[in-house]
Amino acid sequence: MVRTINQEVVVTAHDTDAQVLFVGYNAAYLRAIDRRVPAGSVVVIEEPDIIRKRKLQDAASRFDCLDRIVPASYQQSTEVLDLVVELSAVRPIAAVVPGLEYAVPATAALAEKLGLPGATEAAAQALRDKVRLREVTGAGGVRNPRWREVFGPEDILEFAGDGPVVVKPANRQASVGVQLLDSVDAATAAQAWERTSTAAEYEQVPDRPLDWRFLAEERLQGPEFSVEALVRQGEIIFHNITAKTVIEGPYPVELGHLLPAPLDAGTQTAFEEASRALVAAVGFQTGILHAEWILTENGPTLVECAGRCPGDYLIDLIDLAYDTRIRVTLIDLLAGRPVTLPRSSERTSAIRFLAAEPGTVTEVSGVDTAKALPGVRDAEVDVEVGAQVRPWASSWDRAGHVIATGPDAAATSRRVLDADAAIRITTG
Repeated sequence: MVRTINQEVVVTAHDTDAQVLFVGYNAAYLRAIDRRVPAGSVVVIEEPDIIRKRKLQDAASRFDCLDRIVPASYQQSTEVLDLVVELSAVRPIAAVVPGLEYAVPATAALAEKLGLPGATEAAAQALRDKVRLREVTGAGGVRNPRWREVFGPEDILEFAGDGPVVVKPANRQASVGVQLLDSVDAATAAQAWERTSTAAEYEQVPDRPLDWRFLAEERLQGPEFSVEALVRQGEIIFHNITAKTVIEGPYPVELGHLLPAPLDAGTQTAFEEASRALVAAVGFQTGILHAEWILTENGPTLVECAGRCPGDYLIDLIDLAYDTRIRVTLIDLLAGRPVTLPRSSERTSAIRFLAAEPGTVTEVSGVDTAKALPGVRDAEVDVEVGAQVRPWASSWDRAGHVIATGPDAAATSRRVLDADAAIRITTG
C-alpha cells in the first residue's frame, strides 16, 4: 500500500494500526522484537540522508513488525514534530521509542506532544549535551570530574596545565572523538583539538551542517562501570551494574563488559544512590538510562549518561543474565503499561570485542571452534577477507565479538576469554 505524508511517498508493508513509533532505525532492536510485537505495528522515522546512505529503502520487508520508514529530519531539528498530527491520525501511537542516541531529544518532544510517557524534553536535552549534563548533575549533588567547555586548543592547554586530561565532543556518540591525553603541550593540544573537532560518522548523521560542542575534563582514575536502569515516573524499577574493560591508549574504546559486576554491598549501594541522584538531577521521568561511571576513591563519579538502550550488546547481556526481554519491556513502559522485572540475575554474562592488527584481512578462522566452547552464546566476525582493519578510535572500528554466560563472574570471564582466543583474524 502507498501513502503520502508531507509530500513524501511512503511504501507500506502492512495495513494494520501502528502501535509504536521509533525515532531512528535500529536493526538490532527491530530484530529482537520481531514476532514478539504485532505484525506491522512499528513505524520508524529516519533522516532522508541516512535512509539513502544505509540503503534502508526496503527495510520494511526485512522485519515482520516493521510497517514502514517515514523520512523526516530529527537530528537537531524540530521537523519531526510536524508529523505528529498526520501520523497519529493514520495510526494511533501507543509509545514513542528512541532508536538511536541522536534521536533522544526528538523522541522526548514527540512523547510530550502526544501526551505519552517519556524522558521529558528538558531531561533529553541534558542527556544529549554533556555540557548541560555536567551543569544539572553537578547542581543536583552528583559527583562529576572537574570540567570546562572548550572552543579551541588554547582552552585545552589552559585547562589541562601539564596534567592528564580527557578531550571529547559534548554531543556525539560511540566514543567518537574522545581522547585521553597523558600530558599536554601546545602541539598535543592542537592535535587533540583537530582530531576531536573533525571526528566524523558518515552513515550516522545527515549531510546538513550540525552543531557540535566540546569539553575538556579531569582524567579520573579507577575502574569503569556502567549502570543500566529502567525508570517509571522518576523511580528506578530495574538496576544493573556492568563492569567495563577499555583499551589502553588515547582512545577509550570498550574492549569488554561483564554483568552483573561483582561488587561488595557497600559499592553496590553507592551506585544505587548515585543513580537515584542522577535521575532526580536530570528530571528524567520514564524510559531507560545508560550511565557510565568511574569508581574513584571518593565513590562513583559520572562520565556520561544516555537516554536510550545502550549499544555494545548490553541489552542482550542483560536479557541473558536476568531472563528478561528489556526491549519489549521498554515499549510497554513507554506505552504506560504495567511491567514486571526481576530484582536479581539468574547468571552472569560477558562480551569481548575482537581485535586484529591494522591492515587487510587475509584469513578468518576459529569461529566455529569458539561457538562450540562451553557457555558461548554468540561469536561473530564483522570483517571478511579483503576488508580493511583500522586502529581502534571508536566503537565502529571493532572487528566482531564473542558472548558467553556462566554461573559466576570468574567462570564467565574465563569462557569469554577462551572464545576470544579461539578466533584469529589475520591481516597483512
